[in-house]
Amino acid sequence: MTCEHLSNCPVRFHQIYAPFGYDGLMKEMIQQYKFMKDVALAEVLARYMCWPSLTYDMVVPMPSSPDNDCVRTFNPVKYVLDVRNIQYADILTMTHRQKQFDLTKKERFRISNRIKVDNEINLENKSILLVDDIYTTGKTAHNTA
Repeated sequence: MTCEHLSNCPVRFHQIYAPFGYDGLMKEMIQQYKFMKDVALAEVLARYMCWPSLTYDMVVPMPSSPDNDCVRTFNPVKYVLDVRNIQYADILTMTHRQKQFDLTKKERFRISNRIKVDNEINLENKSILLVDDIYTTGKTAHNTA
């Protein structure tokens, strides 16, 4: 699955920053961090986190399923931001959705992402940096943006 699958989606963000691909050792590390609850790896991930030099009005972590956060006992994106001492606005929530870990990219693309934005926050004309741990199909990021 490549970018052409998103070609019919309106472009809602300008750039994607990724310090590494989700394969090999990095894939193993992220899986160990998220699924084996190895929170010590948050420091390693935070150290290599790609941080753009642009300024933003708001840094917003992508939410994960409340069920997943409950099982893990932490939110992997927020935890890395906390380790990095990055201030963020926790304005997004996600309702329950099917786990994506065992799905193919095509199956992930078909999943409905139910992400809600805090209605009390004015986002008009704001420059926002969305932070997520894994970028596969881009659908969640596009829908959220």
